[in-house]
Amino acid sequence: MSPFSTLAPEAVAPGALATPAFAPRPATAALDVPDRLRRRSLECVLDHAAPGEADVLVIDLAPGRALPAAGALPRLVLSDDPAMAADQALAGVLPRASSARRVAAAVAALAEGLVVRAPAHLAPPEMAAADGTPPAPPPALTPREREILGLLGEGLPNKAIARRLGISAHTVKYHLEAVFAKLAARSRAEALAQGLRHRLVQL
Repeated sequence: MSPFSTLAPEAVAPGALATPAFAPRPATAALDVPDRLRRRSLECVLDHAAPGEADVLVIDLAPGRALPAAGALPRLVLSDDPAMAADQALAGVLPRASSARRVAAAVAALAEGLVVRAPAHLAPPEMAAADGTPPAPPPALTPREREILGLLGEGLPNKAIARRLGISAHTVKYHLEAVFAKLAARSRAEALAQGLRHRLVQL
């Protein structure tokens, strides 16, 4: 993964609106969710689109339902079947009880080309690599940085995080820059994926 690099501010013409430093393009999702209430809750937080136009396909896999055939889109499967989590062909797997905001965060990560698994689906962090190399220690985030990373996992933008914590949006941006640097991340999705990998945050 490429090292974090500080973004230089760009000149903004008088009267023009500056683009937020951490405002990625919203990822779109096609929904294969038979349950109407569940589908409606996901539509409230996801930018949904037709399968031919979406970035990610979200599949709600109820017990007894067969997994649809793979297509061109990365798939986020909502399933409680351990076999699904072990399937390396699946880009993302979350428990079916995951909140809509956590599903939205996972969709954003998959759209960036990352892999998503819930903490319960991950190998223990203390396990060594296959060649016997000791695992690297997790990045040392401050309690506030971990708190902000957790809210990032809920899909909250900077201003919403600031309101939740009672701090300024500028302070949130400062902490996010520190999180990005420590996790060697270049986007919110990469930071969230690294946080999941090191069990610094849960979806």
